[in-house]
Amino acid sequence: MFKDSLRARLLLPVLALVLASVVATVIALAWVEANRVRVEAQNAIENQSRGLLSIFSVTHSIMLDRVRSSMHLLRQETDDQGTPGVGQPITVDGRQVNDLLFGGKPQGNQFQIVDSVTAIMGGTATLFTAAGNDFVRVTTNVKKDNGDRAVGTMLDPNGQVIGEIRKGLSFYGVVDILGSPYVTGYEPIYDGNHDKPIGIWYVGYKTDLDALSKVVSNSRVLDSGFIAMLDSKGKLRFHSNEGAAADPAFINKIIQEQPSDWTVQKRDVPNWGFTLVAAYPNSDIDSAIIRQTIWISLIGVVICLLLLGLQYVLIESRVLRPIKRLTEVADALSMGKMNNVIEEVKLKDEIGTLAKAIARLANSVRLAMDRLSKR
Repeated sequence: MFKDSLRARLLLPVLALVLASVVATVIALAWVEANRVRVEAQNAIENQSRGLLSIFSVTHSIMLDRVRSSMHLLRQETDDQGTPGVGQPITVDGRQVNDLLFGGKPQGNQFQIVDSVTAIMGGTATLFTAAGNDFVRVTTNVKKDNGDRAVGTMLDPNGQVIGEIRKGLSFYGVVDILGSPYVTGYEPIYDGNHDKPIGIWYVGYKTDLDALSKVVSNSRVLDSGFIAMLDSKGKLRFHSNEGAAADPAFINKIIQEQPSDWTVQKRDVPNWGFTLVAAYPNSDIDSAIIRQTIWISLIGVVICLLLLGLQYVLIESRVLRPIKRLTEVADALSMGKMNNVIEEVKLKDEIGTLAKAIARLANSVRLAMDRLSKR
């Protein structure tokens, strides 16, 4: 039977050794590959995040330069009118506040200055008047959703801007105005008679993030992950638009709940107050690892078969065939046939030694037979 044959005795230990080596190699390579997949996933997130942050940084820098130029023009326009002051109570869109004066000229519901600034510089401009601890727009070309001017609306009493203004400081940065992000500049107005600001100069540009939106919508992490951007109020602004993670409700759920079977990474966007979110299901990593492990295993099996095939050929040609030939010679010798040519005597291994011994035996038998025949 095969298991009792010399071929089996030679091949089975080799098979066991090759299988053990291949299994150990597959396990080691699978572990290395698993780490590589995780590192590549993290690098993909880092590269995409770095690119998006770079776009935000450049956009902020360019728009902030425009804001400063526009603020300079707005202040110049009001300075040409004269010194600031507090006027009589007026009503702006149903809200009663003190008018804001420049050179004694009322600014409430007067739009010449703000419109002339934006006609040159673009963007939006506003003059606020103080109303207790709050500030109300008395003239502006910022528009509401219905297209009306946003006069009578208040500066966000809980926002980051009003805290700086109350301290007498200017503010330049990104703020949410009526639900849209603007790159803005705010500077307090003083009249010399009050310790607190009597109003605020404002200029700003609504951010045109269409290019960024396209970049984000085309991005993805692994097979099912996503990139998303939240504004300062946690509202989902942009998100990947590919695969299963294209549903805003699903994305919001993942960001809010951060389930254990997902990896969710958040990063603040400098100067914007936005949050960049990258997330992917852990199953994507597992699937990638399994795919790579299967490929490695298949390669290992192929290598194993090739090694076994090579070993079989070597054993067959270098061991079994010479032994079979010597067996035939010995069998013929036992039947008195002593003229066989034993080519294996040329071998310099153990089989060659055996072949020489059989050749000597054949020669001795032939000499003995010759002596017997001469008697």
